[in-house]
Amino acid sequence: MPRVGLRARVALTFAGLGFVVSACVALVAVHFSDSYVHRLVDEMLRVEGEYLRARYADDGRTPHPHTRHFYVFIDDAVGRNAPPPELKALAPGFHEVQDAAGERHVAVYDVAGRHLYVVLDIGLESRRERRLARDLIALVVFGTGLSAWLGWLWAGRAIEPVRRLAGHVEVLDPARRDIAKLAPEFAEDEVGALAQAFDRYQEKLYEYVRRERAFTADASHELRTPLAVIRGAIEVMLDSGQCDAATEARLKRMLRGSDELGDLLDALLLLARSDERELAELGRADVDAVVRQLLRERTDALHEKRVAVEHRGAAGVIVPAPQRVLRIVIGNLLRAATQFVEGGTLRIDVTPEALRIEHAQALTAAAEPAPRPGERADRILGLGMIRRVCERWGWTLREQYGDGNAPSFELGFGGGARG
Repeated sequence: MPRVGLRARVALTFAGLGFVVSACVALVAVHFSDSYVHRLVDEMLRVEGEYLRARYADDGRTPHPHTRHFYVFIDDAVGRNAPPPELKALAPGFHEVQDAAGERHVAVYDVAGRHLYVVLDIGLESRRERRLARDLIALVVFGTGLSAWLGWLWAGRAIEPVRRLAGHVEVLDPARRDIAKLAPEFAEDEVGALAQAFDRYQEKLYEYVRRERAFTADASHELRTPLAVIRGAIEVMLDSGQCDAATEARLKRMLRGSDELGDLLDALLLLARSDERELAELGRADVDAVVRQLLRERTDALHEKRVAVEHRGAAGVIVPAPQRVLRIVIGNLLRAATQFVEGGTLRIDVTPEALRIEHAQALTAAAEPAPRPGERADRILGLGMIRRVCERWGWTLREQYGDGNAPSFELGFGGGARG
């Protein structure tokens, strides 16, 4: 079913109420109108009939000529005063006859053994009833429309506090250090109770965010110590000169793994402190310079995987972000693009709008098995954290997988970069 706004619902409720009230008023008006007309007709017929009966009893002649409303008939009369056949069967008293000729009220009197018929024809009254019905229909339509308009007008004022509350809630940021209370700005009514509920929920959410920050920061700091120990031991073994070629290759791979883990810890720490970016000096970073520096640092790793590099840079592409943030994001994307590949070409394009990283060749048998479509995001270590970092900085990260699950990434700067 289509969704209807709160203001429209109130207006529709008012319209329904107006329709019901107007219809009830119209029905009551019809009832009282019919009742009044019947009482009036009966009283007129009784008064006029008694008068005509008295006159006929005095002189024995037809007491009244035919008019547009009254007709007088006598049993033994001829011509226009002779009663119609449908009236002769009526007994003395008051009767209501309705046929093709219309609605007629008949008073039958027994005068000296003869029947005197006094007929009141109210056929013209049907026109008045039709006009009254049209007027009442117009009243129902007008009442319904007026109620809907008033409902729409008053609902706008009634739900204004709700709109203000929605506006305040929309700009809330759970990452802020302080909690902006909403309840003091609203009256102690239903909207105020809703604002208090939002305040309580905001406190819980802030506590969750605080614990997440604390855990992320503590984990990243605590893991750096054993990581530094591992890296130091590997470097000592490499510098000792007592390793054969195979062992040295394995140690270098372990060293690159420790570097990748260091990048992940940097991303974790960045997420834990991302709420402080407004307080820190933002700085500006050259995208192409960061890419070149990262490629120089990863030359050995790319050479070991036999991956050629095609770098098409664009000088002067500046983004308003600290160089450390941009370095962490791009470094993790380069690692994700080459994590499951062996051979081929790594293409890197830098433009003022976006940074594109793609691998131009499918996996080979010597490479690590590629992840299935359902588990790509889980197998590429750290990609989820990089998405969150990009969201915090207003960047967009799109990923695709071509033939053989060859990965490609596009990091859009959202118009924040300038050439």
